Amino acid sequence: MSATDVVHWVADRWSTDITLRDWWGRLAEAGLAFPEWPAGLGGSDADRTTSGEVAAALTAAGAVGPPTGLGTLMGGPVVRQFGTDDQRQRFLPGLADGTEGWCQLFSEPGAGSDLASLACRAERDGDEWAITGQKVWTSGADHAARGMLIARTDIDAPKHRGITYFIIDMRQPGIEIRPLVQMNRRRHFSEVFFDEARISDTDRIGDVNGGWAIAVATLSFERAGLSATGGVPGVRPSPGELAGHLDQPVGDLIERSRRTNDVGEAVAGSAASLIDLARELGRADEPTIRRALVELHSLERIAAMSQARAAAAARLGRAPGAEASVAKLFWTNGLRAAREVGMRILGAWGTLEGDATPGGGRVQQFALTIPSASIAGGSDEVQRNIIGERTLGLPKDPQVDVDLPFREIKRS
Repeated sequence: MSATDVVHWVADRWSTDITLRDWWGRLAEAGLAFPEWPAGLGGSDADRTTSGEVAAALTAAGAVGPPTGLGTLMGGPVVRQFGTDDQRQRFLPGLADGTEGWCQLFSEPGAGSDLASLACRAERDGDEWAITGQKVWTSGADHAARGMLIARTDIDAPKHRGITYFIIDMRQPGIEIRPLVQMNRRRHFSEVFFDEARISDTDRIGDVNGGWAIAVATLSFERAGLSATGGVPGVRPSPGELAGHLDQPVGDLIERSRRTNDVGEAVAGSAASLIDLARELGRADEPTIRRALVELHSLERIAAMSQARAAAAARLGRAPGAEASVAKLFWTNGLRAAREVGMRILGAWGTLEGDATPGGGRVQQFALTIPSASIAGGSDEVQRNIIGERTLGLPKDPQVDVDLPFREIKRS
């Protein structure tokens, strides 16, 4: 489909009166949800150029973009690269048409930045695996249909070599989800407890005990954020039946986002938004604020270039590597810079919240939300290690437990 055809297709089929389920279904059926995905599974075996054309057409039409979230950002790429044909047929369509949302079950109370120290167990039971243990900081677990899970399958192997990767059904007995209240008063994360929850061996991704490499690739996809989704800026309804958006008219979803902080908060930390705020408060000509805004704009441009490098690597068939870590670092550096200049512009207003404050309170909410970004997808310290080792050729940090059987590693 040419760029002109894409524009005409969107113009002919987009309507604010249809439900989100219908719209996402139309995109998937036409192969425009994720054009690079396989034909018939939400894509059309196209290249990234087509993805960019689709994103531009959706934005120009004011249409809602395709499903977002961890399932399409990470789960889809992982299944495409490491899954079997059967797994692609089973998992990709539900992600492409938004009827399934996924979560990521990696971090544990005792395994954060040192993720390979995870202790959640998967024990073989015939054609199934029994899962016992705990995960934490799981985004969207409360409305996820499936989860990307890594679990310990061999305690006699060194910690990196006894891990297996699974896709688990989240709506089954033996799984308890407890949302965590954050300092911005939202419940984005949850802790998840497994008590002999079951996974069919057909839902195992890759080889038994070969899950570490797939986990690393998953985090690279998260850091890179490669999907160019397009659509109305800031309007990103959560996918999945349990999120409650699928049967609502898309026009209502857009209007609700505009009435609340959803859209504004998504762009509250952008240089353009903060420049407008500085002008509103008469502070745009203050030298220190002008300099901070210029630095923020520069960081945004560098981040965009880093993402383009990661996208170029993907076009060449390479999994995201150190360039994804560079992109992630620039992203978190930009967020921190935006927080600092935003609160500096607000001055005393930054101590208050609510719609009556300048900017409608979005900058304050942004400031409370972004600290988690430096941890998500691997902490900034981990990213620097990846860049140092894989790009600069520096030696790895000393680790005394790399070759020890997991059962012999002392844990708190």
